[in-house]
Amino acid sequence: MKIVNLQDLPSCIETVARWHYREWGALYPGSDLSDFREDMEASLLTDLIPQTWVLAEGGSVWGSVSILTEDLPNYPEFSPWLANVYVEPSKRGYGYGQQLVKVAMGYARQRNLGPLFLYTPDQVNFYERLGWRTFHEDIYHGKKVFLMTNRPARV
Repeated sequence: MKIVNLQDLPSCIETVARWHYREWGALYPGSDLSDFREDMEASLLTDLIPQTWVLAEGGSVWGSVSILTEDLPNYPEFSPWLANVYVEPSKRGYGYGQQLVKVAMGYARQRNLGPLFLYTPDQVNFYERLGWRTFHEDIYHGKKVFLMTNRPARV
């Protein structure tokens, strides 16, 4: 398995867009599969943000991660966002999700993008193991979400 930039494997956009729509479409009422496809295509058009990476092996893809300018509309003051962390169910439990997140975090660090932000309804422990911390809780489309950052806590 290797992690490659989506720009190097654009043929997998349809697969990745379907994952994201299936997994998170309910959090974006009014959006459809074509919106998720357009989000992935935007990663092909820039050298900075948005960026998407995929976990690939042979001709198949098994996971994804993105860095986006914005992800949670009620918080425009926070940017950039870690998003689209997904690993196919049959490949979970092998550390691939952590590897994907680390690639995105490394990219942000190399490009001096500052701290990253994310929101999650149910994966706080996963991100905490990678050094993230919760700084706010909110309700988004009827679901409790936790806002997290990899910014060091103030002392």
